[in-house]
Amino acid sequence: MKKNKFLIMIFTAAAGFVINTFQAYAAIGVTGDVSVKNQTGIHEGDIYRNYLKADVVFNESFENTEVKVILRGEEDSLRPDEGEENYGYYLRDDRGSKRVYLREAYISHDIYFESYIDSVNIKMGRLIYTWGTSDEVKPVDIINPQDYSNLYFTPIRERKYGVISGAMSVFITENFFIEGVAVPEFRPSEMASSVFVTNQMLEISGNAGLYTLNDPVLPEEKISGSSYAGRAGLTVLDVDMHANYFYGYDKLPVYEMELTAGPGIIITPEYKQIQMIGFDFQRALLWGISVRGEVAYFERGKFFIYDSSSPSGNILLSPLAVDLSNGGNGTVEKDYIEYTAGFDDQNFIFDDLYLNLQFHQKIIRGYEDGLAKEQYTNLVIWNIRYSMVNQKYRVSSHRVYGKDGRQL
Repeated sequence: MKKNKFLIMIFTAAAGFVINTFQAYAAIGVTGDVSVKNQTGIHEGDIYRNYLKADVVFNESFENTEVKVILRGEEDSLRPDEGEENYGYYLRDDRGSKRVYLREAYISHDIYFESYIDSVNIKMGRLIYTWGTSDEVKPVDIINPQDYSNLYFTPIRERKYGVISGAMSVFITENFFIEGVAVPEFRPSEMASSVFVTNQMLEISGNAGLYTLNDPVLPEEKISGSSYAGRAGLTVLDVDMHANYFYGYDKLPVYEMELTAGPGIIITPEYKQIQMIGFDFQRALLWGISVRGEVAYFERGKFFIYDSSSPSGNILLSPLAVDLSNGGNGTVEKDYIEYTAGFDDQNFIFDDLYLNLQFHQKIIRGYEDGLAKEQYTNLVIWNIRYSMVNQKYRVSSHRVYGKDGRQL
């Protein structure tokens, strides 16, 4: 607690100094935000996350140009420190639970025309993109890497990391636009957590004598390692819709494997190029109800691991071992589909009661027996909250359920 108070004092003092300095010497808008969160298991009562965040935001507009910079400081007990278990497993940096970093920084310029097209927007810098219309699980929103250490409990916008990139949006009319994005850097998503561990890491750590984990293989730092994306937006009969495209590297790795003479298995996480074609829409109906959905089709770059279990309990007789014995790497590439559909109601049953309900499904095309992942994976996500006292206070509940009804 003393560390938290000390960090709050530092960022509050720094924000105050910066704000006073810029007010005195320049007309640059400066704002700030400090948030403190605690997550506790309601059944066991264990505290598994203390989170402190402080943002300083610089924002100014000059006629048709906007400049924005977000500097963030964090202390997050979910991020492992050096020496702790899972430290270094896809941690984006080596600063552990305390860090200060540039979250977003960009310059945006609008050019207006009197004929042919309405306007053009050019944006460059470290950017966070928001594509798709769903609220939590967004299949087409894959440009930015994310922090998966607190998945579903942290809103997707807050999970994202900015990437150095450039974007151009051409607004043909107020109801039709096209947009292109180029990302010349690769930054992986973060999965390291002092509490939540992926199934792959659980199996690897539980069989240390069998598995050897190599360092991840990252894309080469050259033009061929860049990612590209584009979308076209159209509004027809009050339906907002977008066609989306992405070609670049997946932010999550594929676990390629190799048998050794031990016997043992060497695992090398490698990031693969993917290609995605997507579509999303949303439509506002009566009484504050909106329907929305999106679908992404991955025609390359999605690999799935073979199952390491067998009826006899001997991993050497599993589909994974059979594939490795035949010269494979323990994975197979398949076409892949993700979609989300749902609705939200601003005044569900009575005023100020908000409900958001979504159904999400993942489908492996050309499925074959022996894969560790099932052909269909289903999720139901819902969020309900009630606002009180002129929207100043609210209570909420957020749940995610798997295909068989078990809470995740």
